[in-house]
Amino acid sequence: MDREATVPDDGPEEGQTDTLPPDRGDGQDHSPAADQLLRKAPELQPTVPSPASRSASEYTEQQVQVLEDIEHVRARPSMYIGDTTARGLHHLVYEVVDNAIDEAMAGTCRNIIVIIKADGSVSVEDDGRGIPVGIKEEYGLPAIELCLTVLGAGAKFVRDSYKVSGGLHGVGVSVVNALSEWCEVTTRRDGQVWVIGFERGKTVRPLEAIGQATTPGTRVEFKPDADVFSDTSFQTSIIASRLRELAYLNPGLAIALRDERAGTAETFQFQEGLKQFVEHLNEGKEPLHPVVHIRREDQSQRLICEVAFQYTDSYTENTLAFANNINTHEGGTHLTGFRGALTRAVNSCAKKNDLIKPSDPLPTGEDIREGLTAVISVMVPEPQFEGQTKTKLGNSEVGTFVESTLNELLSNYLEENPAIAKRIVAKAVQAAEAREAARKARETARKSALSGAGMSRKLVDCSSREMDETELFIVEGDSAAGSAKGHRDAETQAILPIRGKILNVEKARLHKVLSHEEIIEIIKALGTGIGSEDFDLAKLRYGRVILMTDADVDGSHIRTLLLTFFFRHLRPLIDAGRIYIAQPPLYELRKGKRVEYALDDSRLNERLSRLGLEGTKLEVRRPGSPAQVHDSPTLAGLLKLVERIELQARILGRRGIEFRGFVEERYVGGRLPVVRALLDGREEYFYSEQEFEDFRRQAAASGASVARNELGEARELQRCFAELADFACTESDLFLKREELITGELSPAAFVLLPAGSDPIELDNLAGLPAGVREIGARGWEIKRFKGLGEMNKEQLWETTMDPANRVLRKVIVGEGGELEDIDVVETDRIFSILMGDDVERRREFIETNAIHVKNLDV
Repeated sequence: MDREATVPDDGPEEGQTDTLPPDRGDGQDHSPAADQLLRKAPELQPTVPSPASRSASEYTEQQVQVLEDIEHVRARPSMYIGDTTARGLHHLVYEVVDNAIDEAMAGTCRNIIVIIKADGSVSVEDDGRGIPVGIKEEYGLPAIELCLTVLGAGAKFVRDSYKVSGGLHGVGVSVVNALSEWCEVTTRRDGQVWVIGFERGKTVRPLEAIGQATTPGTRVEFKPDADVFSDTSFQTSIIASRLRELAYLNPGLAIALRDERAGTAETFQFQEGLKQFVEHLNEGKEPLHPVVHIRREDQSQRLICEVAFQYTDSYTENTLAFANNINTHEGGTHLTGFRGALTRAVNSCAKKNDLIKPSDPLPTGEDIREGLTAVISVMVPEPQFEGQTKTKLGNSEVGTFVESTLNELLSNYLEENPAIAKRIVAKAVQAAEAREAARKARETARKSALSGAGMSRKLVDCSSREMDETELFIVEGDSAAGSAKGHRDAETQAILPIRGKILNVEKARLHKVLSHEEIIEIIKALGTGIGSEDFDLAKLRYGRVILMTDADVDGSHIRTLLLTFFFRHLRPLIDAGRIYIAQPPLYELRKGKRVEYALDDSRLNERLSRLGLEGTKLEVRRPGSPAQVHDSPTLAGLLKLVERIELQARILGRRGIEFRGFVEERYVGGRLPVVRALLDGREEYFYSEQEFEDFRRQAAASGASVARNELGEARELQRCFAELADFACTESDLFLKREELITGELSPAAFVLLPAGSDPIELDNLAGLPAGVREIGARGWEIKRFKGLGEMNKEQLWETTMDPANRVLRKVIVGEGGELEDIDVVETDRIFSILMGDDVERRREFIETNAIHVKNLDV
């Protein structure tokens, strides 16, 4: 069975983010993100649509309206969040963040803080108006409780509460609450701090005031329910991508993201908004002119159109369209209006100023958009989207407004900047000429069976013609291809060897791509054709296209070149989920004739743990008490619990907090502190939000600012410590130390592993349990580490990389229409441009920045 992961991974950003500096030993978060946003916020004034500005007094419980009940949300979560995989999981965060963004668009929010906590929960805090707490008389409940427990309760259906909002359907935060193991909401409003708590959508902690508030705002904390989601682990890069996007779309708004699991933080704030967005997208490319920025507002229709664009030396278009901060992947009337106006304005300017020779072909809209990077953002009071997915805008008046705006303002810009107009027209003419050359190249190639009528001369085909069951392995090197040919399923597996490194298509137009022999062989084997005029996905001959290269530097380079080719010229294959990367294992485990493989270090440890648990018991010896023996199933549960504690201890260490000292000094009455604060260099710990709020209020009265760190890992540790009692253990067992006796021997061990048929292992303390179990599991096994395909013989290549029963494949997915829509196609495009483009200095900076994240580098 194939197990699938995703590629490519995006690394830390350059330029727009702040990264945590090394620990200073005081345990305090010194990141710019924390320093800026966890203290009193500076007076940042975001650029927001003027019609959207509202006073706080106009947002009260009277604006909250109820549309329908949500009892079936937990039974049918996919109806509300798309699915219960990673995409749906991250959608929960977006729903809460979107509420904060709506406050920003209303002119009442300047800062948003998103924290991924150590226990797997997420906190989203803003300094907006706070959720109303007044009683909604017809329901007898506080407005905040209605918003969190009743589907469709909110103020976005009332025309004047929010002039512009992304939460059209009004199901957001209530669905988040329903699909969370627990949810706690703190609202600061009217001088009071209010808290309300829920479990799986049900109120378990009624609304109560816990103190006085000095500033307004809302904090929503929730932990996704593992009974609903297949995986509850948030990916920081996915959340960061969305937050960065929102910061670009809302100039001046500061959005901080902290990941307590990794100890990282970054802040997104862009005073020039879309202009900086385009500059970010064009990293690694050579711009032909400064970014063009156009903005117009129609107060009568309450519409705002904002566009920023820039041409570069690249050969692809990268246009993003947003409506009310929502990325409309499928476009819509605003995108159609922009493209129509751009084509008309450029061609009109070219004709008027004789910039096109009579012999030159007239550029089409596609020609004019070659090398274009553009961002279109519209604000619409009543947007019409296609369904809950909101991927296509349907408002006809928006298309008319965008087109008329661009017709006038872009035409004026080109008239006022003739040098830039000349460069844009010249770029379009070159694109038209290249299009004609590519047409001729395709025509020539068609005669040699490029479109699939003939076959690649290098292809070793399979016998089956059922596309869904067949696979094409694109293999680096003739020797590796020879091994693959000798050990394959000849019915369903085809082999295409490629020699050397293919053309870097990032730097080449299509007609040059079609002159490269290895690429021609790939296109022939696939059968789809290439180019917008000839490509036909229905003609694909194989259900899976698998890239199989060595794990060395050359193999990685060849794989990257292939991915660049597929991303730039055969993107529909990626969108359809047809491209995979073979993942040979890193380890071989051999015991006599028994052979197993482990993909990476984590899977090796997992396998050794399973082997070590087989037939092993744990004896617990307490002075003055009879020994207690845990059987293998019980031991497995204890092992999993200790590993959870290990993880939280590592996270504390990244904060500069020593685990043992923290527990021994701070574990009071079965509780650990949940908030750490720093005031004038002095650390303070608090066991409840109310304790901290009282402290912060006193500090504010004296004019002092308090830096606040939530200790999400402490909550998880408290749960783990409580579960230790089920195994007759306590947290102090983690820190036991065996003393040396006068005889020179160590004192008796409290924990002894008793494997079946081999020597016992005495543990110094409970924390040594995972290593002890793995040591038992490794007994009798020879463990070998591979570097790549070249070290494997033919049988091993089949067993580990080609046999569907054993292999691991990584599925290449990039946004829009993929199984995981949130993988950032924008970042993917940018990284391809940086790594495969001509800007050597920018590429060097990227590599230096991200080198520390590389694992298993073969040099």
